[in-house]
Amino acid sequence: MRRRLLGLCGLPRELGVGFMKKIALLVAVLLAAVCAYADPIPSLNSTNPISVTLISFPGGLWQNGYPYTLGMTGVTNPIDAMCDDYLHGGVPGESWTANITNLGNDGIGLARFNLLPDALTLYKEAGWILLQTPITPPNEFTDMNFAVWHIFDPAVLLGQGAQGWLDAAEAEAARGFPGVPFDDVFIITPVTSTTPTPKIRRSF
Repeated sequence: MRRRLLGLCGLPRELGVGFMKKIALLVAVLLAAVCAYADPIPSLNSTNPISVTLISFPGGLWQNGYPYTLGMTGVTNPIDAMCDDYLHGGVPGESWTANITNLGNDGIGLARFNLLPDALTLYKEAGWILLQTPITPPNEFTDMNFAVWHIFDPAVLLGQGAQGWLDAAEAEAARGFPGVPFDDVFIITPVTSTTPTPKIRRSF
């Protein structure tokens, strides 16, 4: 069984020239070698906090979205992650300390956006989108990630494809997510994301 990562990305991105932004520091994604990563994965009880390293962006650009490639304590091979935080970025090669929680079993108490209204449903919408990646053509991955970014930050603009994924996730939420294996989704959140400083890495 393959498990998937949703994460918070990094430090605040500074506006640059054109579409490209200068990335100030690093990421807490949402997610490397393949579209998901396989067991074993460290659990909340056994390893928090963990060390996470951003290995690469797809195509070298953070705006391409999923999959971000990560290295993580307790996992031998690189893993794929989807970033859930549009405003915080990072650079490949940077490492940070994070907490990891299982969306199906651990709740979202350690997740960055846990205080948003109806936050658990928002995380489940994002997790549902992430779980569709193995059965979705890769040319839709950017739209999928933009939909996730918009879920947690409505200021993120959506194209038609991303809007379609957002609508699909909201429709799934209205049905109550029947049979969705949220225990296959993990959230990686930098330990500094709950501090009042802006120096927070990306969440996945």
